Amino acid sequence: MKDYDELHELWARAHSAGSPIKYVRNLMVFKELAKLEPGKTLDAGCGTGEYSIFLAKRGHEVTAFDPSSFALKGLMEKGGRELGITVQENTFDGFHSNIEFDNIISIEVFEHLSDDQSAIQKCYSLLRQGGALVISVPARPFLFSEADRISGHYRRYLCNDFVKLLSGAGLKDIRVKSYGFPVLFLYSLVRKMFLDRLLINYFSSSSREPKKQVTYLTSLYPYVLGLDRLNIPFGGIGYVAVCKK
Repeated sequence: MKDYDELHELWARAHSAGSPIKYVRNLMVFKELAKLEPGKTLDAGCGTGEYSIFLAKRGHEVTAFDPSSFALKGLMEKGGRELGITVQENTFDGFHSNIEFDNIISIEVFEHLSDDQSAIQKCYSLLRQGGALVISVPARPFLFSEADRISGHYRRYLCNDFVKLLSGAGLKDIRVKSYGFPVLFLYSLVRKMFLDRLLINYFSSSSREPKKQVTYLTSLYPYVLGLDRLNIPFGGIGYVAVCKK
């Protein structure tokens, strides 16, 4: 098992530089999260909690778990304690609840799990009847790169396989949106072929402190990545799915 404390520190440094993939993915994820009816909501694999905090501010009663104490500390420091978010240092296998949740979210988690079928079945069992699940995963197995391996990914998903995973657990009304074409698709190809090692070595240095200022490059994202926000089915590098029990 990967050391997720170390990984979250690495991701914090990388994301502070302005990840274009995370930028586009979050546009889609937050749009779907905003549609959820406030209720008892589980953030499964919450990381540093940006989605938990977003939901708690919208009136959700949030429970969150993650295997990284570093990530959970970040969640609490960003306002999780004041917002009443309940956190557990736990895994999918270890997490149990006596209640059913109105909503479950799991953003960029399932690719880290060796047994994603057991995890989706657990999500199904924890949802109340009619409850909603929002889940995102990386797409296109041929884009699997050194960055995926370093991050502890077991896979990237084909759309049909992703839908089968969800429907096989009994979930219904499945809507899958794709993001990341054309710019991020080309970026991912170039990164896989030439940039992975360079970027990994750069952000692996503990001296790389998160930058506070918005860079010139990130200020261009709304313009450069306009098409990548659209649900263009071919060439997308990630999926965001919404479904119900």
